[in-house]
Amino acid sequence: HFFFNSLNSIENFIMQNERKLASDYLNKVARFIRSVLDSRSQELIEINKDLESLQLYIDLEQLRYNYKFTYFCDVDPVLLSGEYHVPSLLVQPFLENAIIHGIGPSDRNDLKIVLKISLSGSLIRYMIEDNGIGREQSRAYKDLNKPFYKSVGMEITRERINIFNQDPTTTNSVQITDLYDSQQRPAGTRVEFALKIATYATA
Repeated sequence: HFFFNSLNSIENFIMQNERKLASDYLNKVARFIRSVLDSRSQELIEINKDLESLQLYIDLEQLRYNYKFTYFCDVDPVLLSGEYHVPSLLVQPFLENAIIHGIGPSDRNDLKIVLKISLSGSLIRYMIEDNGIGREQSRAYKDLNKPFYKSVGMEITRERINIFNQDPTTTNSVQITDLYDSQQRPAGTRVEFALKIATYATA
């Protein structure tokens, strides 16, 4: 899905005679693909390496959406020591979902996505929050524009989390909260999940 969108973006830049943008975008796509391939060869990767791949992905999406949103990443410093390892790009589908379904259809001028990662006892906690149109409006938008489209990315990611945490029977491993402003109007979505700290030995 991501690569299909990337090819469309490159084509659009070329059609608009934005060759420099097309070249920059293509270079970033190539770096992201290399990052994905490198991480796929390892069961777990350092959190800071995973964040580098996520930043590449965000850079691509910001360019594709003409920088209509900002991105903030707040990570507990202790997690960047190199001692903590996680499955690669586990967060990416949640970021993609926030961008495509929450941020993309919105016409706000203060759009943002926040990623927070914290250490809590034996768990690494993730929180992804956007201030897009919210799930209710997103469903209405999807029913109007893509009535037969079914996304499986979120379910696959939920299964990856359960498998990693060695709890395949859990059904609520990912908590999704609809956000509202002071007048009870949709104000975005928050996604939360946790990973057990992995025991990882380097060669």
